Amino acid sequence: MVKQISIFLILLLLCANIVWAQRSVILDDRAARKQWEEDQRADEYANSLRRRDWLKDRLILEMGMGTKFPTMGANWFGFGAGAEYITKWHASGFLTLGFILSHDDPVFEQYTLDGGLGWRLGFAYYLFPKDPIHLSFQVSYGTVFYDHVSEPSKGNVRSILLCYGYEFDAAVSYLSDQWYFLQAIVGVYTIGNGIKAKGIKNRDDSFDSFGRSNPSWRYNTGTGEKYISLVEENNGKGGIPPVGVVFGVGIGFAFEELFPDDTELRRRERESNKAKQNQFRRQHSSTFRN
Repeated sequence: MVKQISIFLILLLLCANIVWAQRSVILDDRAARKQWEEDQRADEYANSLRRRDWLKDRLILEMGMGTKFPTMGANWFGFGAGAEYITKWHASGFLTLGFILSHDDPVFEQYTLDGGLGWRLGFAYYLFPKDPIHLSFQVSYGTVFYDHVSEPSKGNVRSILLCYGYEFDAAVSYLSDQWYFLQAIVGVYTIGNGIKAKGIKNRDDSFDSFGRSNPSWRYNTGTGEKYISLVEENNGKGGIPPVGVVFGVGIGFAFEELFPDDTELRRRERESNKAKQNQFRRQHSSTFRN
């Protein structure tokens, strides 16, 4: 009788251990499921339209051709690179530096078009922060246009004429939580009309008008016209147009939001943990197959 009671107690203890073990597994599964659901809700909130702002505190390293990078010319483009920072108010500041390559004249093969350097400093304001496609308006100052002297100098080189002034652009950009940045730009520059506008004379005999410089005119020391155009005829008017339309394209690398709040920090931490878990599972699966 005592032996039977002892066996019964042992079986009862074993069953109790099994029950408690199953209960612990169930509780752990419930806790894991609850944590997963909380993480899902947190991710949904972090990525929701109410919070999402692709423009906030983004640093962009960009490069491109044409206007803004830093300039467009009469028959070619400048190539350059720069940096832009978009604040939490969706206003940005940018600085670009670039160069114009020396190349053969597309009309007269015996001539070479001279190259040069340019720069641009500007500000922009971006719209539609909750969408990946953004419209922006930009204003900038610097090298906004260039052309070449029609008469070649020694070595059959046509010297470059760099024009400085103001430019107003409209741009369509792609910027989301991804790393890449795309931009298409069209704008209007103003450089004045040089000496024909009776601007302020500089030491190099060029003329400025409120910071604008159009070096495409010179005085005629002979008879006839008072001014002579240094560039090829522009629809019979001569000189570089004081106002013109320009365009360009750019690509860039966009950093993550530089000053994230607590919600965004926790979301990045969860993504990092998920990436580590997935990497561990792939390594474990690969080891198991081998």
